[in-house]
Amino acid sequence: MHTETIVRHGKKFVVVAEGDFNKLVRDARMLADVHAYDAARARIERGEDELLPASIILRRLDGESPVKVWREHRGLTQEQLAAAADVSRALVAAIETGRKEGSMSSLKKLAAALGCELGNLA
Repeated sequence: MHTETIVRHGKKFVVVAEGDFNKLVRDARMLADVHAYDAARARIERGEDELLPASIILRRLDGESPVKVWREHRGLTQEQLAAAADVSRALVAAIETGRKEGSMSSLKKLAAALGCELGNLA
């Protein structure tokens, strides 16, 4: 790669061919992607994050209740989730069917019992 240094208004600049510049930009983006991937893998290995099956994502995109999707993903019945979250089974059912939204307090308890972020239940 051929470079040239110029000085403008007391600042040094390096001039490179446009093709070389575009390659540097692509390489920098690739390196950023590699760092993001490594950071994500490290979070997964530390148990701070998890991979979700595509079926979970598709069900959410189809508009299914996030509480129901997460509950079934965790292999829990409504009764088991209700007991773990210290809420009633009727409340779990009402949230899953859309009859109730659930209070912030209830949703926090459900998220904790499901081992997911509160935002995943929104």
